[in-house]
Amino acid sequence: MKFFPSNWLKAGIEISSGTIKSALIFKNEKGFLIHKLSRINLSGDTIKPSFKTENILNEALFEACLKKSYKEAKPRKVGVSLPDACIKVLIKEFKEIPKGASNVNEMILWSISSSLNLRVEDLRVSWKNMGQNLEEKHVFLIALGLSHVLAQYEAVFKKNGLFPRLVAPTGLNQFNFYSALLPHKGCVVYLGLFDDFLNIFVFAEGVPIFHKMIKKGFLNQNNTSAIHDIDLLIQYLYAEKPDLEIDSLNIASHIKSEAQIQYILQDLNYGELTMIDERKLINFEKRAAVETQEISLPFYTGAFGAAMGL
Repeated sequence: MKFFPSNWLKAGIEISSGTIKSALIFKNEKGFLIHKLSRINLSGDTIKPSFKTENILNEALFEACLKKSYKEAKPRKVGVSLPDACIKVLIKEFKEIPKGASNVNEMILWSISSSLNLRVEDLRVSWKNMGQNLEEKHVFLIALGLSHVLAQYEAVFKKNGLFPRLVAPTGLNQFNFYSALLPHKGCVVYLGLFDDFLNIFVFAEGVPIFHKMIKKGFLNQNNTSAIHDIDLLIQYLYAEKPDLEIDSLNIASHIKSEAQIQYILQDLNYGELTMIDERKLINFEKRAAVETQEISLPFYTGAFGAAMGL
């Protein structure tokens, strides 16, 4: 007996230098529920995340691990989170924008190719018009990758009967997962503290004004290292926005101790602090094919966000 049609299931895959994580989820009247999760470890010579050079060093090994990640339930359409190092996320402002999506796309491509000294024909972009800021400029959130880097991943997926319908960096898909719980008013900061990268977004009345991602990560770091990583982010933030007054600071992390987070963020001035609870956004279905007590949901949010975007 089937309790829900298979086309209700959404599949998300997150790829990092060390793992392939997959999530099979579905949505009912109560929200998103987890049907199956998997985690496959990659050896150190399988993936080397990079923006400019091909990432997959051992295609046969990567393909074998990819097959293991969906061996019991093979979806066709998938959302994919790729390593943050291989896709750049930018915030760009334009005084005026042309009519029509194709013209906007061309404007963005030429602007990026000029500023980053890259050929237009080598670029792949996706973007969203986030509205106008206080200076009445049009603000765009842009994800940018190089075609030959993304094509390498896509070729392996399609070879195995998987068709990516959403491809984005893990940090952006994680943000998209958590964004439903973020306030819309005032100066809102989202801070993602995860194992590969630290990610920060700042919004003023719903319009993004700052984004920064730094490599190093938060998992298995002692307090001194964690504080140093956070300090780097704060320095970047206040160097660009010296007069920033934060109304709401929202933390997404595997660490749930507010006291520990406050200690690490002692040099950041903010108003309300919220530790985001993933179970307000997704939970396990009763027949989930996982041992729920052994699963830490923050480690799968890249896969969740990719699946929810389908």
